[in-house]
Amino acid sequence: MYHVNDLLTFVSVAKTGGVGSAAKAQGISAATVSHRITKLEEVLNLKLFHRNSRKVQLTEEGLIFLDRIEPLLADLRDAELEAGSGTGALRGHLRVTLSPWILSRFIMPVMSAFQAEHPDLTVEFLAVDRYVALVDEGIDCAIRVGQMADSTLKARKLSDNDRIICASPVFCETYGLPATAEDLRLMRWACLPWQTRLDITDGHGAAQFSIPRGIAVSNSDMLTEAAVQGLGLAVKSRLAVQRELESGALVEVMPGVLRSPDAPISFVHAGNATPGRKVRAFSDLANRAFQ
Repeated sequence: MYHVNDLLTFVSVAKTGGVGSAAKAQGISAATVSHRITKLEEVLNLKLFHRNSRKVQLTEEGLIFLDRIEPLLADLRDAELEAGSGTGALRGHLRVTLSPWILSRFIMPVMSAFQAEHPDLTVEFLAVDRYVALVDEGIDCAIRVGQMADSTLKARKLSDNDRIICASPVFCETYGLPATAEDLRLMRWACLPWQTRLDITDGHGAAQFSIPRGIAVSNSDMLTEAAVQGLGLAVKSRLAVQRELESGALVEVMPGVLRSPDAPISFVHAGNATPGRKVRAFSDLANRAFQ
C-alpha cells in the first residue's frame, strides 16, 4: 500500500518535471523519490511517467491521476488544520461563480485586502449570469441572486435585494412613462437571453406577457449599460443599479409592479460536507463586501 508521502512526491515530480528537482523541493534524496514513484506505480498497476535520461513526463494515466488527487490532498491539508489550530496560511486554488455585477461592484473592491491576507491562495472567478452546477463544474462556492431552489446546497443570506423595472430618463422622455400592463407590453425592452416573460400586478389584477425585446445581451453589466444608453426598459436587481439610481442615470419605473420582486443575495456551497477554510474565508469576505 502507498502512503500520503508517496502521493506528495508524485505531485512534486509532476510539477517540477524531474526526480532531482522534486528531491530538492521535498528535502529528500533522489533515490527516495525514485523508490516512492516506483512503489506507487506498482501498487496502482499504472505507468505514471515517461522517463528518459534528462526528465520525466506524465503519461495520460498520470495526468488523470494527478487531476484527481490534487484536490484530495488539498482537502487533507485543510482537515489537518481543522483538527489542529487551524491557523496555517491558506494555500491552493479557489473557484467561485457569481454574476458579473456582483463581482465588479462588490467583490473586486475588496479583493486587494483579501489577497494581502492570503498571498498563497489563488482565486478563479466564473462570472456568468447563468445557473452553474457547483459539483458538476468543479466550483467551490457561489454568490447567487434570488430564492434558493437547490436543496443540496447550503446557503447563507448576505443581503436583502429586490428586482425592479428601470430605464434611462432619455428613454422615458422619448417614449413616455408606462402606467399600465398594456403600456409595458408595447414598449421596447433590453433583456438577458432568458428574460422572456414578465409577471406583473398593476392594480387591475395580475398579468403575464412575452417581453418585446429591442436588444438582448448575455451579461448583466452590459444589460445595465443598455438601459443607461436608453435602449429599453430593463428588469434589474436594485443592488445592481443602486449607483445609477442615485446618480439619476436610471429611474425606477412603476414601482411595486413586479409580482415576485424579492431576490436576496446568498453565499452557497455544496451541502454534503463542512466547508473548508478557503471557502469559509471567502464567505467572510463576501459578508464584509455586502455590509
